[in-house]
Amino acid sequence: MTQLQATLLGRFELATADGDPIRIETRKARALLAILVMARGQPMRRERLAGLLWSRGGTRQSLASLSQAVYSLKKALAEAAPDAIRADTDMVAIAVDAFTVDAWDLATAGTEDSDAGRRRCLSLYSGPFLDDLAIDTEESYSEWRTSEHTRLEGLAAAAGTALMEAWEREPENADPALVERLLAIDPYNEPAMRVRMILLARDGRQAAAVESGEAFAGLLSAELGLSPSEAFADVEARIRSGDFARGLEVPGTTGASRGSRRARPVAAALLLVVGLALYAVVWTRDAGPQTDVVRLLVRPFEAGDGIAPDLAEGFSDDLSTELVRRSGLDILSRESGRLIEEDGASGASHVLRGRMRADSDRWVLNVWITDIGTGREVWAERFRGDAGAPRDVRDEIVSRISDGIGLSLSPAPEVALVALPESAVPDYLRALSQLHSGTADGNAEAIDRLTALAEAYPDAVEPSAALVLAYERVAFEAADYARAADLHWIEGYLLLKRELAMVDHSTPDVLAAEARLALRRLDHAAAQALAREALQSDPGHVPALEILARSLALSGDTDAARSTAIRAIALAPAEPGDGYAAIATAELADGNLDAAAEAVDAAFATGREPALRLLVLRAGILGLQGDASGAQTAFGDFVTAVQSRPYAAWRVGEVAYSNPRAATWRRPTAGEAADLIRFAGPAANARLAEGLAAASGQSVGASDPPGDAELSGAEIGALLFNRRIEGRQTWLVQQEWSQTRTEEGALFQDGSFGPLPRAVEGRSDVVHGRLCDRWTWQDAEIENCQLVVRNGGESGFVLVGETGRFPFRLADAVPSAAGDR
Repeated sequence: MTQLQATLLGRFELATADGDPIRIETRKARALLAILVMARGQPMRRERLAGLLWSRGGTRQSLASLSQAVYSLKKALAEAAPDAIRADTDMVAIAVDAFTVDAWDLATAGTEDSDAGRRRCLSLYSGPFLDDLAIDTEESYSEWRTSEHTRLEGLAAAAGTALMEAWEREPENADPALVERLLAIDPYNEPAMRVRMILLARDGRQAAAVESGEAFAGLLSAELGLSPSEAFADVEARIRSGDFARGLEVPGTTGASRGSRRARPVAAALLLVVGLALYAVVWTRDAGPQTDVVRLLVRPFEAGDGIAPDLAEGFSDDLSTELVRRSGLDILSRESGRLIEEDGASGASHVLRGRMRADSDRWVLNVWITDIGTGREVWAERFRGDAGAPRDVRDEIVSRISDGIGLSLSPAPEVALVALPESAVPDYLRALSQLHSGTADGNAEAIDRLTALAEAYPDAVEPSAALVLAYERVAFEAADYARAADLHWIEGYLLLKRELAMVDHSTPDVLAAEARLALRRLDHAAAQALAREALQSDPGHVPALEILARSLALSGDTDAARSTAIRAIALAPAEPGDGYAAIATAELADGNLDAAAEAVDAAFATGREPALRLLVLRAGILGLQGDASGAQTAFGDFVTAVQSRPYAAWRVGEVAYSNPRAATWRRPTAGEAADLIRFAGPAANARLAEGLAAASGQSVGASDPPGDAELSGAEIGALLFNRRIEGRQTWLVQQEWSQTRTEEGALFQDGSFGPLPRAVEGRSDVVHGRLCDRWTWQDAEIENCQLVVRNGGESGFVLVGETGRFPFRLADAVPSAAGDR
């Protein structure tokens, strides 16, 4: 009677017949069980097993290690299957009737001459054989594992190819998931690609089908020096002529309820992901240069003896950054390496793994790269380096990777990006791991560690550059980041600006942060230029792609926005929310409400804490679609998220509050919510305002969008200098504030919650049609250039800056001398 379920395809797993996992402590014990299982009950000599897994010791030591592993297996299986392992002084075997094994089932199905058998064979191939059980130090075991992998993968590929040939004749029988599985196994499989193209065309996506075919032809040419067959050309020609097209139901034209559509956010996400493979090799002109074929997923390194886990993870982060700088590889986001469990689900072509351990005052690293499509290790090497020189070890690995997989490296940058001494690098690597942990507590811990490094080494670039990202989260991400760091969001903003003022080298992360600030002040030209500059040095920099996509969507270049966002999603499959939000913004700008709703659902399906603008976007779209209940709930979610903004407000203001929340927060209006997403085009702004009015139950006052009502530089000079202005309260600023500017540009402010946070005086100039205010905070000069917008008639104006919109009215003119205090 079957008592155990063994999974050998993909990650090794062992469970009882009821599905309860069974833990086997060591890698070699798991590998031993796999070897015995694949022998299917045939007894194996102890010397053979010891030679496979313990080849480096003497015979007696190797046999002793084997005996210990056999004992540990029997102990692990004692409760579920006490007779599963049979051993004597010479032989070891398993009891065949105690196991069910996916690899056995695949091999059996691979011999069946029927479509059902072929389907089952391909379905069973869930990943490379023993994908997580590489043992680099055991050559004989590696050869055995590779041989079994090749055999099983070959069976699945052969069965899949036979299926594709049948499905090409009868595409109505095709299973799209199995088509994609075969292409993951064999990306050069032309029958599978022909079926994929036919299925896309049958779904009314002729352009996607043609683009998929063109990408495949490019891959064949670049990788194998081959051209597709005549049959491929025939399919492509038939697609272009419309032979495969069939009628499609237009979303929203049936009686299906809006509620049923909203119940399938994951399906919405999958619908949008279908097109990602089409952009794996091709990139639009707006996102930068064409990328390399290799798309690398870097897994956090495993920590062995003497190495802290956060140090190992930080080292792998630093290694991936250097690979990007030197090779131009497409590197998937760090979050993807941490969060996506299955390599094949990442969209990468290769995965890099490593293990670190300490040996006295040296580090020992095993590093290897696996081709996800074939499951074969394409490169593996062991490194030994001085623990006091981490960057030397990193650079050696980069160089050897280049040799191993045929990359051409760019020269190391002439200007070093780091002035940290080698002794401080391990602390920095630990901070990197905390920074990229994805948690508010990790971000706060990173701030503490990075601040200490920045103070100890003020000339170093990397601590300040990393602090830029950490403080930006405090300022503008979910309120948990501010609470964990025990800061008010305005303090986070000021600290962000201080670090930017101190960083003297523009890394991609710094440029992306500056681009996001530019977009907050509605400077689309600057936002796009900064994002593209970041992409010049790191073509796969996900934050730069995301901000570029959002700026393009808001400024009206929606096609470029969608293609750029798709690339960002492909490179960050574990954290695709901002990419989907950019797609939703583009679809809303074009008036495609169903597509916008699907993209918003996909953004929420990622599980990430939504940004305020995403909550507003969802409320507006639901309001436009007539889903009154859903729209009201969504607007309520936005209001709830806003309530945490006043945290620690007492530290920012000059007065103590008995109730800081009451003093600094009120419910935002629909019009103020609309200000968080401001399109360049008046039609898109009006559409969003209409949706938010429906969601909130409020009317949105008619006001020209900033792009149409923006004051010129000459108008700003005449209007604001030698003048006092009085601020109006909003949900963002529930404090009185006023400003006075002299003719000479001296600036004075009353009220710490105004456009000059934590400052009472500064300087003003008009630069390129914007009002640029500068003030000093913590020995750093802060600058914020703002639009000045006419809003609500002759007496109503707004400053549009990086921290929000500040309505004001003009007060009395002030003589020049009045500003001298």
